[in-house]
Amino acid sequence: MSDGAGSSESQGDGIFAAFHELTMKSLEQSLLDARARYEQGQAIADPGPSLNWAVTNQAVAGEDGSPPSLEQLLQEEVVLWLNVGDERLEIVPGSDHANIQASALINALQEMKGMVEAFASDRSSELATLFHQTAIAQAKPANPPEEEGKSGWEYDAAVDRYVPV
Repeated sequence: MSDGAGSSESQGDGIFAAFHELTMKSLEQSLLDARARYEQGQAIADPGPSLNWAVTNQAVAGEDGSPPSLEQLLQEEVVLWLNVGDERLEIVPGSDHANIQASALINALQEMKGMVEAFASDRSSELATLFHQTAIAQAKPANPPEEEGKSGWEYDAAVDRYVPV
């Protein structure tokens, strides 16, 4: 990944498109995880975090060892975030995460997915601009270019990628 943004960028899509695709995929997986736990009741004893959320106040199993009921699961508290690469975007004023009831998680994830989806058709909004700036910062290659005589990277807005300099 010497171009710094994954396979989509190497196909000519640019940083925005590459990170948009990755973010949409992570939100889709987060929705699948949330639906499994909070619609289908698939509660594992020690739930690991999903890509964009984690349980912070977990429902406990019954005295007989039975898994928590769906009603109990929906009372859990979760923390929600939106990653762009390895960095989180501010999703509520002054914070890169939100603590919410599990019963609101699926709707919140659907709203976030719709918001990110809209970035593709309107990149001029404040959040879309922040998304793109964050993606640009995340995409900068860590290693120097392999091209002879080139020692660093410079962002080229015309092609939305880093070029060797």
